[in-house]
Amino acid sequence: MHGRPFDLEEIIGTTLIDDILTPQNGNLEWVTTGELSSDTLYYGIGKSTESQEAADHDALLSFAQHVEVSVQSIATQQIEENKDRLEENYSYESLVSTNMNLRSVKITTRHLSNDSTFYSLISYGKSTYHRLVTQEIQISLEANIRKQELEHQATEALRADSLRHKITMDSLALGRKQAVIDSLDHILKMDEARLRQEQDRVELIKSQSAAFLKIKPRYQLIDAPTASTPRTWIYASARWNPDTEDIRHIKTGVSIWLISAETNVWATESVIEQSDLTLKLQLLPERGEIYKVSLAFGWVDYISAFSPENHDRLTVDGGSNRFLSILEDELKDPYAQHSSFFATGTVGIPQLNNHLSLYLDKRRISLANIWYPFPRNMGDAISIINQLDYISSEYHRNRFNDEIQWQFGIRLIAIPDRFATMISYEDHEFWMLNFEFQY
Repeated sequence: MHGRPFDLEEIIGTTLIDDILTPQNGNLEWVTTGELSSDTLYYGIGKSTESQEAADHDALLSFAQHVEVSVQSIATQQIEENKDRLEENYSYESLVSTNMNLRSVKITTRHLSNDSTFYSLISYGKSTYHRLVTQEIQISLEANIRKQELEHQATEALRADSLRHKITMDSLALGRKQAVIDSLDHILKMDEARLRQEQDRVELIKSQSAAFLKIKPRYQLIDAPTASTPRTWIYASARWNPDTEDIRHIKTGVSIWLISAETNVWATESVIEQSDLTLKLQLLPERGEIYKVSLAFGWVDYISAFSPENHDRLTVDGGSNRFLSILEDELKDPYAQHSSFFATGTVGIPQLNNHLSLYLDKRRISLANIWYPFPRNMGDAISIINQLDYISSEYHRNRFNDEIQWQFGIRLIAIPDRFATMISYEDHEFWMLNFEFQY
């Protein structure tokens, strides 16, 4: 489709506001004055002393007069934007779709006065009507453009045949060409129907899932990143184990535009076990009208669990004071420190109120979904996360050495883009309380 789509989304399907329809001093304004004025609505007022049907017809005529200029303006604009694909003499009157200014218009309200006069009122949101008319005109223009092309091809073929065949064969040739045109017309109608059906399907999903489509997935699942970046510059989180009453995980990071950098430190009973440094670039921010997809690519440098000797040095009294020295010794082990590129992608499924995410590096693969049970009323304030991990690196498995593990979490966002908390079951062993801060 060529040309710029008509984009008016401010008011959709709006009815007349209450103070216009509300009787003033016992009388309806639109009945008394016979006219209304609105920046956001088209209207038509009908009146008849004969029947309600006659009043309805009069209202339709009045409505058609109000929208006639706008409809012709939209059509003229679309024709101008597609003039390089249309014949030179193509005009507003050449459109195949007729009477489009009355399409989908119904009576809004009726009134019968004390003197038995029938009144009818039509009100229709301007933005909604403009969008409907623009869609109809675009479809009609595409149909006409294709038909012109087909007719041109048929005409050229007919001219070529007329030069090669005798006059006595012209009627047979014309018959064959007409059959081709009829077949192409049939294909054109099928394409038109398919375009309408697809557009209706998209509009239906968008209207039913409008609340979900506004939700941007958070940058963190249970313990794996998504393809999103934080909306603030600085962020931090901490995991606390209620059973042992100690901090198990601390994350700090910064985010600028589509780039985020963060560091993670993991511990058991306040003794550091492993840490990593991550740099992530969001290559593809959310794209797509219905199924929004985002992709990110990055690099992670992580230190595996400390060796038994160094772990014992950390746990003895005063061992934490020599952490830097112990860390230096650990890094001298070529098997302790590893680097890996990683990729992560997220896609939204509006029919299920779900974001699906896949993360992989050379130590693990994580598949997760985030379900929002109340997107219409609460947005992403409550979400439920399920994460399935395949961990190939034995240094990053739980103490049961599970290659495959399932993790679960419930996230509550108290202050959007500021504070969130999550209760999670991790490593087939721990219940964690996670606090997330953003600034």
